[in-house]
Amino acid sequence: MPTDTPLLRYLQELQSELASNRDGRVADYIPALATADPALFGISIVTVNGTRYSVGDSDHPFTIQSVSKPFVYGMALTDRGVEDVRHRVGVEPTGDAFNSIRVDEESNRPFNPLVNTGAIVTTGLVRGDSEADQWQRIVDGFESFTGRVLIADEAVYESECETGDRNRAIAYLMRNLGMLEGDPEAILRLYFRQCSLLVTTDDLAVAAATLASGGRNPVTGRRALTENLNERILSVMQTCGMYDAAGAWAVDVGFPSKSGVSGAVIAVLPGQAGIAVYSPPLDVRGNSLRGIEVCRRLAGDFGLHPHRDRGHPAGVLRGAYRGNRARSTQARTDTEYACIEEHGDDLSVYEVQGLIRFAETEFLIGFIIDDPTRSRVVAIDGRRALLVDHHLIPMFAELADLLAASGRVLVLAGFNAPGVPPEFTGVARSFDDIDDAVEWWEDQVIATHFTGVGSESARPVTDQELLRGLADDDLAAVLAEVTYSTLDPGAFLAREGKPADCVYFLLSGQVSVRLGSKATLKSPRVAAFGAGAAVGELALIEGGVRSASLMADTRVEIATLTVEALDRIARDRPTVRATIMGNLARSLALRLRRANDRIRVLDS
Repeated sequence: MPTDTPLLRYLQELQSELASNRDGRVADYIPALATADPALFGISIVTVNGTRYSVGDSDHPFTIQSVSKPFVYGMALTDRGVEDVRHRVGVEPTGDAFNSIRVDEESNRPFNPLVNTGAIVTTGLVRGDSEADQWQRIVDGFESFTGRVLIADEAVYESECETGDRNRAIAYLMRNLGMLEGDPEAILRLYFRQCSLLVTTDDLAVAAATLASGGRNPVTGRRALTENLNERILSVMQTCGMYDAAGAWAVDVGFPSKSGVSGAVIAVLPGQAGIAVYSPPLDVRGNSLRGIEVCRRLAGDFGLHPHRDRGHPAGVLRGAYRGNRARSTQARTDTEYACIEEHGDDLSVYEVQGLIRFAETEFLIGFIIDDPTRSRVVAIDGRRALLVDHHLIPMFAELADLLAASGRVLVLAGFNAPGVPPEFTGVARSFDDIDDAVEWWEDQVIATHFTGVGSESARPVTDQELLRGLADDDLAAVLAEVTYSTLDPGAFLAREGKPADCVYFLLSGQVSVRLGSKATLKSPRVAAFGAGAAVGELALIEGGVRSASLMADTRVEIATLTVEALDRIARDRPTVRATIMGNLARSLALRLRRANDRIRVLDS
């Protein structure tokens, strides 16, 4: 938990300010609740990334009471299915108090699962062949939401059993109306024990954050319920969670919420955080006075009302560029680069960022379709995408089909964030990184349009750019000192930290630069070179040790020239070193300029 942040300071100041409010009364219709200390006051927030903020009496245990209802409703939906549960419990707000006995006159159903009539029926729908089995299911269900096993306060449980005549009347009425299955007394025991579970605001904030995270516990990573069922629970909490104050709550605060007579309030900010407050003094409707004010202040001070404008969907598009501005880390010859740049309009790259939901998807697809360039290859760079709503995958699949119908290709690259469903990349050709996608496109351009010798073809030592301009006898002297070898994929030409004492001329295949002396073909690639390129050439300037590893990506043929051999040649032929160094300076300058271009395009 953070020890000093602006949010934590805000919560500390808010808790201190509201602690002076002495209004309200502690619930006494259950005798065991009447002994609660009205000064207790805790606030907890858990974000969807699992960060916790707690102030005040956040670790003080209290009974969960009616805050248990939405979670048990979720268990019943999971166990019995939506239609079976809805046949017995509706989803309409009542405008009545939590313990109203009124039901829908047409269907005989309780109006919703968050008033006592519906909650008792819902508890009876939890799976189990016996009362003990059902109780274990409820305990296990709460563990998935809170991240720990909860136990019941036996004194409160006994007090509820002894004084729960109104709930007992509700249970028998529900059985008489055909809504309740099984023994009413057994179901009531489960219901009273469920309401007697001991929790803290830290527990409830984790449970609320689980609802905010679509049903997945952000602390444990465990899924408590499916996204579809999670939506149903939040919808019912939005309209029914605050009983006869639900309308005012929706206007003033707007969070899906639930209160309990022990003094707890939970609130859910979908996609953001879960909030829990404990303060025993209640208002006339049975809601925690301080809990209500905490939520109202959070909503107002931080602009959290769910119906507030969240910005234009155009923010999803971070940038766009063509193939003549893109650079992969695969090194090319000057003539190959010229070919790529000439056909740059063949590729359009669209960088996206943040959350990709309905409005963002509609904007992005419309932007791509309306782009007048109409490139053959359309690449979407998702390195900065945090989430893609899985419901929108068909829209991207339809985009791929529309492009394919006109001879164009959709490419997805870098969509590796936890919030991106794995099946998303299956709608089009996909790559792990935008660099891989750009290299693939470059290879296609070279194969289609380049009339010279391609980088896949063998290149003799005499065709090396580093040796360009040498007189015939000087070139012959260099070739006499060169040694030849062949390496298999994954083999090292040189390792990081080893002496830099030679330069390698790549005759065929591909070599990559990767960081680390124990790099593998799966390690991040800094650069790649094909036939005709020299690698490790900085050894000719500074010697020392290698700053990165050189690895064969494919089977390669190389020619090696040591620094010692070049020094030996240069003693008799000083123009050899001057010519090679001039070529090296031009090569490095060009490579640096292209690297800068790539940084500006890809990392701006």
